[in-house]
Amino acid sequence: MVPVRRRDEDRAEPRERKKKTEKDDGIRRSQRLLLTWLIEQKGLYEKISAYITPEDFTDPLYREVAEKLFEQLKTGEVNPARILSAYEDAEQQREVAALFNATVRVETKAELEKALNETILRVLRGSIEYRTAHLDPADMAGLQKIVADKRRVEAIGKLHISLD
Repeated sequence: MVPVRRRDEDRAEPRERKKKTEKDDGIRRSQRLLLTWLIEQKGLYEKISAYITPEDFTDPLYREVAEKLFEQLKTGEVNPARILSAYEDAEQQREVAALFNATVRVETKAELEKALNETILRVLRGSIEYRTAHLDPADMAGLQKIVADKRRVEAIGKLHISLD
């Protein structure tokens, strides 16, 4: 005998999966946008480097690109083409190129600053969620770092990073 399932049970799992995928895509989009802005907005790195590190990028490729970009930004020699040429696989090159071409529609500088602040918070919160989900239950130091990072994000949420 085959068990009878209600319709809402049939839909629950795909809906949860879709919601998780949308959230992951939103975090990845925020990470792409931040990488693009770091290249396009002179002086932005200096303003956000106290808050964002390459470790906050949860996708392995994004993290690798962020590490290379942050290193270039530290030395003042930003060259996205050099980062792109480090990847031989055509698919990876396309994805890395897309990281440097993310856009968001904003009309004013105030809207851009608001979008930047929201993006930074999304990246940080996504990083904390990712690390929490992948934390070894026996890793007390990792748990303490996550708790400290949550407090730091709460404090950052009250800051306003200006593009001036």
